[in-house]
Amino acid sequence: MKRITWIITLFLFSSSFSTKLAAQENLNALVKKCENETMKGVYMEIIHTKNTLTKKFEPTITKINIEFNPTLINEFVKALQKDEEKAIQKIEKKTGKQLISLFYSFDNADYTFYYGENKECTGIKILITASK
Repeated sequence: MKRITWIITLFLFSSSFSTKLAAQENLNALVKKCENETMKGVYMEIIHTKNTLTKKFEPTITKINIEFNPTLINEFVKALQKDEEKAIQKIEKKTGKQLISLFYSFDNADYTFYYGENKECTGIKILITASK
């Protein structure tokens, strides 16, 4: 009986871990594209924190700003539509009926999409924290 309980527990743990890894797979693919390629309108800031055990700096927070690149912004909007149901939290910011921004929080990343008066996304800010 203990063996069956152990197997079920292991299965549940592994399935929840794999769900977290695939939570925002479409958005993650575009973030990797931004990290690996030089693109117009993509600005990245990486914050490194010293690991107390290894005494070495490790990247802990990555900030990415995307502006003036409508093609890439549209790719992110389409990826968000695919990954939206996997978000932990969604916040809409409006003035009257005018949408100003949409904020989505996932397991280790936050995405904010900014909208202009023409109801099109004009910029994106991404904050990624290191996985634990």
